Amino acid sequence: MWKKNIFLGFILVAIISVYYGCKKHEVPIIINSAPKYQEKYVDLEKLFSIDVTEINLFTKRNDYYGCYAFDSKNNLYILDTYEGIITVYDENGNFVRSFGGKGQGPNEFYNATFMLIKKDKIYVYQGLYEIKVLTLEGELIKRYQVSLYIENPLRPKVVGDKFYLLKGRTDRTFTKLELVLSSELNEKFSGGKDIWRYKYPHGLPGYPCWEWLMVLDTGEFFFPEDNHNKYLITKYDKLGRPILKFGRKYKKEKYSKEAIERFYSIYKKSIENGKIKVFDEPPIVRAMFQDLRKNIWVVFGETYEDNMHPDFENSVDIFSEKGEWLYSFKTKKISKNIFYNNGKIYKVSPLNVENYEQFIDVYEIKYLLD
Repeated sequence: MWKKNIFLGFILVAIISVYYGCKKHEVPIIINSAPKYQEKYVDLEKLFSIDVTEINLFTKRNDYYGCYAFDSKNNLYILDTYEGIITVYDENGNFVRSFGGKGQGPNEFYNATFMLIKKDKIYVYQGLYEIKVLTLEGELIKRYQVSLYIENPLRPKVVGDKFYLLKGRTDRTFTKLELVLSSELNEKFSGGKDIWRYKYPHGLPGYPCWEWLMVLDTGEFFFPEDNHNKYLITKYDKLGRPILKFGRKYKKEKYSKEAIERFYSIYKKSIENGKIKVFDEPPIVRAMFQDLRKNIWVVFGETYEDNMHPDFENSVDIFSEKGEWLYSFKTKKISKNIFYNNGKIYKVSPLNVENYEQFIDVYEIKYLLD
């Protein structure tokens, strides 16, 4: 009899452990119905514009990730992946210097893919297997071969003394797509571990979902997994474990006529042969960044880059780090092609097709309420 009681006791303990273990790992979900602030919560003050007309980076590609970086003094470095030139601007947008060029010399680059700055050293990945490390003035420190191979896409991030890398893996038919995030990589982009995987339901022909990932300097990261259907963002810790899901009630709206017509005019052949899929509605989350207050800014829905309508205003939400919806507004000052550094938002304007000019407009965030 006593053996039976002991056995039942073990079963009960196991059930309780499983119950509390599951309960302990439940991820909080916050779905907001209305923003906390209805009156104007923030203002965006324009500081200056940077003329990037002569930088081929901005005229030859749509994804600017990995082609800009900041040093410890908030100087902006822009890599022209076509000409192999790095241009430097100070924190006030003034030109400082440029260096490099197309070639295979010590201070030149060929087929450069991305640039990073870690501890005030520039890392440029070029060709298929090489990284060059340079001083901030452009002098070569060392070069070495890496085991990294090109996957589509390839997005790096400096986190402390290590690197993070987002890779896109597809199959032989180039239809499937799995995103893989690796952490704690050394300078040869090895020795790390895969902490997160995501199989994109629409595959490689679908929307470029790698643009939705935001990795913080702490190693925590955010991603909207069901971004075509729900306004829900998952926050992960640096080990890749989900720790929070937040978003808000959202009514999907179809792309405008201008956006659809533009897609078909630009990508007609790719659409017809199945390389690109056109959706009726835009993805919900288009871009994210975290500001100095640790608030999360989200650009959502159709953006100016979709329709190129001069009067179009983009939609922006602001959430607290705990997932509380703080404020929502429309603006021309923020769009999909933005990046953030030290309280400033850098908005990359599309190329002006009439005069071929292009600028980066820089805005400072001003909080009006607290």
